[in-house]
Amino acid sequence: MDGQLQGLADIRHEALEVLLGDDPARVRNGADGECVVVVVEHLRLRVPAGGREAWLRAELETWDPWLRQKQGFVEREVLWDRSLEEGVLLIHWASHEDWKAIPDDEVATIQARFETAAKHWLALPADSDNPFPLLFAGEVRLT
Repeated sequence: MDGQLQGLADIRHEALEVLLGDDPARVRNGADGECVVVVVEHLRLRVPAGGREAWLRAELETWDPWLRQKQGFVEREVLWDRSLEEGVLLIHWASHEDWKAIPDDEVATIQARFETAAKHWLALPADSDNPFPLLFAGEVRLT
């Protein structure tokens, strides 16, 4: 596994830096000073075994840097279910409001960049369909 892919794999094991500043209204802190996750966004994508590396590369290049600069973003777990050939994304947010405040057109722009990157890594034509279609989108509220 190259350095970029290893970096993406490490996301599952460590929290990404929370770029929230010192504004206490923007994050809830637990007794130990850690950020309390209020909601987890849960996504499942069709990711065939042969496309796993391309999917991870595209995630690393697009969604990862974008999410890290979003208010309220805490961490992201990027998992792959070998038996179902599905990617599972668990995106932890400090508040439901922060997550839902992100404009739909901004998400669509990043999604388009992701699809372009994925097609590049898979050597697919630019006008082909999304190689990793969304199968499920949901959330788990922890408060």
